[in-house]
Amino acid sequence: MADKKEKKKDIEPQVEQVISKEAEYLELAQRIKAEFENYKKRNAELSIQSFDNGVVHTVEKLLPAMDSFKQAKASITDENVIKGLDLVLNQILTAFEQMGVTKIECEGKLFDPNYHNAVLTGQDESKEDNAILNEFQEGFIFKNERVIRHSVVQINKIN
Repeated sequence: MADKKEKKKDIEPQVEQVISKEAEYLELAQRIKAEFENYKKRNAELSIQSFDNGVVHTVEKLLPAMDSFKQAKASITDENVIKGLDLVLNQILTAFEQMGVTKIECEGKLFDPNYHNAVLTGQDESKEDNAILNEFQEGFIFKNERVIRHSVVQINKIN
């Protein structure tokens, strides 16, 4: 009997040590799991951000070509050719919209330096001060938050 009590006393510290190590390993595993979840979230955000940056960069490179296309269209007089060019331009704009890129609206709007670049002023008493009178170059915005290119406009100055 005495042997059993002594063995029990010898085993108890070892059992407590094993339980302590088990708790330590469990805590470590939980911490690693949480860090891995954070890592996955960061990478998902980085992936989305990289894709968005790629879209913006691509659209920035395409806009000058689209502007030249519109200028060439303005010099054409054949109605059938103009209709064909309009179809192509609409396809480009539809593709932009599918990527989250939309045209900045200017018509009937007030000047906003976050979206518009005023290069000229005019005076039209029938319109509100700082109203946009003309748009010289279209502006585009990505996901309604990131300006790719400001609209180049003429604004109304009554004073």
